[in-house]
Amino acid sequence: MQRSETTPDSGKLAVTPGKDEAIATKREYNRWLVTQENWMSAEDVRAQRKEAAERLEDRERKHKTQGLSRQQAATAQMKKASEAVEEHREENLTLGRAVAEEISGWKVGAKATKEAWTTYGAGIREAQKAADATAQSMAALSLKKKSQASTTRKQDEESAKAVERIKEEKQKIANEQAARVRDETADQVTDAAKRIFYEQRLKSAKEIKVDQERWQKERTEEKLTFDKAQQARRKKSKAAREQAGKSVSELLSKRQADGVQLREQRRVLAEEKTKRKKEEEEKKIASVKSVHASIAFDPAAVPPGATPVRAPSSPPRE
Repeated sequence: MQRSETTPDSGKLAVTPGKDEAIATKREYNRWLVTQENWMSAEDVRAQRKEAAERLEDRERKHKTQGLSRQQAATAQMKKASEAVEEHREENLTLGRAVAEEISGWKVGAKATKEAWTTYGAGIREAQKAADATAQSMAALSLKKKSQASTTRKQDEESAKAVERIKEEKQKIANEQAARVRDETADQVTDAAKRIFYEQRLKSAKEIKVDQERWQKERTEEKLTFDKAQQARRKKSKAAREQAGKSVSELLSKRQADGVQLREQRRVLAEEKTKRKKEEEEKKIASVKSVHASIAFDPAAVPPGATPVRAPSSPPRE
């Protein structure tokens, strides 16, 4: 069974009833292969991009978590230092209030003692006025007053020394605590603490900067690797498409050449068929002429059942 003719620009052969379209099927298969390869390449690219995005998100989340934890630690440290300073201030205020209350108590006691001695002296004066003032009683009273005055002076001196000693001790304790607080809250200590905080933040910033540079370098390297792989895939896909196009072009050229050859063969066959038909017609005409000629010269030669033909007066025209 012969295939139908195709034009050179058709791109594929016509479909013959009862057979598959071989050229179209192969072209579709090659196209399907290229589509599958492109799809698989796109899936790989999407998977790599998704993995890279997840890795970057994980690094960013880790970076933010570390920064937040360091910031919280610095805030907690500053809060602890502020609480320590406030605690020292509260202790100083409490100690000052206690010292003030104790001094107030001493003043109240001294005033009460003074009032008691004043009352005692007034009673003595009243007793002296009421008593009989004799020289002997006056002398005895004077000696008694002198002894009492000497004792009182000694007691007052001892009391005053005890009060001064207590004041000095309290003042010494207060001065020591104030000096300790001043030393702990001095500008040098504050500057040192600020310097420590600054160095910690600077160290954290340097670490973050180093990590960021490393991450940037890794991203650049990964991008270069990805671009190289993508270029290789593109070249491979392009080579496959070019190879498929060349195969299709070669196949079409071959089919076109086969079609031209087939048409030439059919033309030759048609010419031969026309020539044979013409020869057969010429033979039939020659046979008919010979039969006519024989009937004209010999009527007995007419076959049985045939109608005799009158001999023509002139030869028939072809």
